[in-house]
Amino acid sequence: MIKLTILSVVGVYLLWIFYLAVMNLKGARDAKTLGPIAYAMGVPTLVIGYILDFLINVIICTIAFRELPRETTVTARLKRHKDDEGSRGELARWIAAHLLDPFDPDGRHV
Repeated sequence: MIKLTILSVVGVYLLWIFYLAVMNLKGARDAKTLGPIAYAMGVPTLVIGYILDFLINVIICTIAFRELPRETTVTARLKRHKDDEGSRGELARWIAAHLLDPFDPDGRHV
């Protein structure tokens, strides 16, 4: 059980690190400062991040939100729940406010 908990925490942390990297790439792309080499190096980051996103959504978020996923990414699940009045909405809003929205170049990820 402890190993699963540690793996879960590490997985969520890695997903957040990949999210920060991808949002940085998005900001550079939007500012038209993303060169071809950075773009080429960023593509694997995006792909690995997406795979991790899918796995975290299917495994960890299924437990945290107490439901099977209807979507492939954590963000899509959070967007679906952000206006819910119950604990799912509360969790979605907390994750958005503290871990995602402040780091999205647009200022609002969820």
